[in-house]
Amino acid sequence: MPAASLATNGAATAFTVRIQESSSTWPQRPESYPKLRRIDRAFERELDALAALLHRFGEATGLRTNISKSSIVPISCGGLNLDEILAGFPAPRTSFPTRYLGIPLTVMRLKKVDFQYLLDKISRKLTNWHGRNLTQAGRLVLVKSVLSSQPMHTLSVIIVPREVHGEIDRLRKRFLWAGNESLTGGKCKVNWPTVTRPLDLGGLGVLDLNRFARALRVRWLWQQWEAPNAPWAGLEIPCNDTDKLLFATATTIKIGDGARTSFWHCAWAKGRRPKDIAPDIFTASRERKMSLREALDEQTWVRRIDLQAIHTVEHLKQFVELWSIAQSITLAQNTEDHIVWKFNASGAYSAASAYRLQFLGHTNFNLKALIWKPWGPSKCKCFAWLIIRNRIWTADRLATRGWPHNPICPLCRRLSETAHHLIIECRYSRRVWEAMASWLSIAPLAPVS
Repeated sequence: MPAASLATNGAATAFTVRIQESSSTWPQRPESYPKLRRIDRAFERELDALAALLHRFGEATGLRTNISKSSIVPISCGGLNLDEILAGFPAPRTSFPTRYLGIPLTVMRLKKVDFQYLLDKISRKLTNWHGRNLTQAGRLVLVKSVLSSQPMHTLSVIIVPREVHGEIDRLRKRFLWAGNESLTGGKCKVNWPTVTRPLDLGGLGVLDLNRFARALRVRWLWQQWEAPNAPWAGLEIPCNDTDKLLFATATTIKIGDGARTSFWHCAWAKGRRPKDIAPDIFTASRERKMSLREALDEQTWVRRIDLQAIHTVEHLKQFVELWSIAQSITLAQNTEDHIVWKFNASGAYSAASAYRLQFLGHTNFNLKALIWKPWGPSKCKCFAWLIIRNRIWTADRLATRGWPHNPICPLCRRLSETAHHLIIECRYSRRVWEAMASWLSIAPLAPVS
């Protein structure tokens, strides 16, 4: 790691000292026991060595550690004399929960309140904006480029509770439809799941944070393959079973020697994971972390099954299906396993393709080419989008809600007012289309139904 990066990570962020001994084993007065005093002095020497190391690093590079901006977070140190141990490293002392590199840390499960800082960041942005003075198109740009980007760093490394996603969406939705005012049903013209679809699927292209967070977390599974010797390899990664299913769907494993492919957890069996093909056999297995090579060696995966747990026809059916697939696999010695991302031409993972994958099955609209790609003022494009979705407050929609309205079109004063009538059927509107075509000397512009 370059010296500048090391200094940035070590000096500009909080420093955490972790002492892992259990406090239940310490007496009330450890200073009265010679052995415990020796342990205290050992910790003191470690901190003195750390302080000397940081000092020499600063002398060599000019990047000095600001002790006052560092912090020490003890873990299970109830029986230690921390005042004496930390005398040589006078950094402020804090406790969990805390934040490191902008990420909340705690020794317990993270709660909703631990993510309050994300909501505060977004709220501070909204405070400085005058939403009522912005067009809806302007607010849409701010939602997509600023508000949606605030939680990205956290979403990429932590599974954020669904309630926090809901609160962030509530803030984004309120600003988009109502500015700084309170949000009511009349102002919210289109439901939020539709708004968060991509443009070519009929939405406004606002990020669906839940889907995009999953796309970001899938990167950890990809990096497990691409960087097996990374410093974090072997540690728990922030991916749930849904993330792993998405990864299995999006990838193809080209089997070599089978050393890097997990027998149970990788989708090597015709694009499926053996734990999904034979869940009861997976439960009955006594060894669930073996590689494909280890499992196929002398049918080890069969010998690791608890036969007493197999006692139904369904168990036998699952076993036979998995056994037939395993029998068809031929390993290639001296050839590493290789993984390919199916939804990218390069065969490599990308967050965009992982995000787009989660919209498979949605109806594809032509709105991107019809509305968003041609040149035009953004506010006109947003209005056209609302028109096509029939989400402007015309008389027919006001009548549906039982609100006061004039049922007759105020322009032609002949027919009922609807979105379709205003754009296509109204005599006044058709004259406007004809006048525009005449002024531009082009073919008639009037839309047809």
